[in-house]
Formats: sequence, C-alpha cells, structure tokens
Amino acid sequence: MPTKVKDPGGQARILVVDQEEWCRQFLSSVIKLCGYFEFRLTNSVAEALAALEESPYDLVITDLRQPDYQRLLDNARTRHPTTRFIIMMQRTQTHQMIYLEEVDIVFKPLRLDEIIRKIRHALHQKQLRQAEEEFKRLKHEGLRIFLS
Repeated sequence: MPTKVKDPGGQARILVVDQEEWCRQFLSSVIKLCGYFEFRLTNSVAEALAALEESPYDLVITDLRQPDYQRLLDNARTRHPTTRFIIMMQRTQTHQMIYLEEVDIVFKPLRLDEIIRKIRHALHQKQLRQAEEEFKRLKHEGLRIFLS
C-alpha cells in the first residue's frame, strides 16, 4: 500500500520488493527516517511490475533471492531508464552478478547506517544524472538557437 505523503526533498518515489515482512517493515522505517514518504512495499515481482505499470519509481530496492528479480530489473530499466536499484544479498551468496549501471549492493543482515547511505547515494546519483541530462539539453538548445 503506497504512502501518499510527498517527501520534502525532491519527491523521490521508492519501491521495495521483498518476500520477508520484517525486511519490508524495516525498510519502511528507514525510508521514513531518511525523509522520504512516497514509497510502496510489495512482496512479489508480479506486484512490483504492476506498480511500475502505474507510475515510475526513482529507486527500486529488492532482494537477490526474490524469484524473478532479474525480470523486475529488466522491466523497470526498460520502462524507466533512469531508475536506480539497490540489490540486497547475503554476504555468503556466491552469485555472479553482471555489472549494471545504476545498481548498488547492500548485504544482509541490513545495517541501518549502510542502507541509509545507499538510499541517499542512489537518489543523489539520480538527481545528478537528471541535472546532467538537462544541462546537455539546454546546451544543445542554446547551440541550435545560436546557429539559427
């Protein structure tokens, strides 16, 4: 169930996908602690895909053990290329991950300071990327006008 309160720091939208209730509730508390209040908690990839159909999210946090997590990443990236991701995994997992831009890794058991840092970093990186894209667009537009 999404929380409808807008966050004061840029209206970041966060989607959490995890099968474990304790983890979703912990991340809900952490996200609120970070000052973000527009987020959705889901327990399956199917539910998350439905949420992504409704609207874009700035950040998706999911577990590597989530069935079909790769389909979630691919779908989110296709629909909304600027979406950032945080993938949670066990320190003991020996899963080979392909390098993906816009993806951060956090290890379970989750540490409060680490997950807060990762959330803030991911959303800051998204803002930087958007600012760079806007600068490029304005630069191109200015050059076009100048040459006209």
